Amino acid sequence: MRPPADEDFHDLIAERYEQAATIVTSNLDFTEWDQAFPANRLLAAATLDRLRHNAYCLTLDGDSYRSPKLAPTAPKSAPVKQVKSTPL
Repeated sequence: MRPPADEDFHDLIAERYEQAATIVTSNLDFTEWDQAFPANRLLAAATLDRLRHNAYCLTLDGDSYRSPKLAPTAPKSAPVKQVKSTPL
């Protein structure tokens, strides 16, 4: 986030801090949140402190539903049965 979005997000979290439930989803680990606020790492630390205080943290792990799908392959034709002919 860049200014002023980072400050707006912090203000939102600060206003809701210990007043209301807040759900935040992210694909960043807590150790990577300072990268989300590159212009103000102190603001990132303050926001993260408020989010983590008395928080329940759920980590979801598993295969992505957005994984690329394999193209369907052409069905193999049934092998042709060879019949031996006997001379008459």
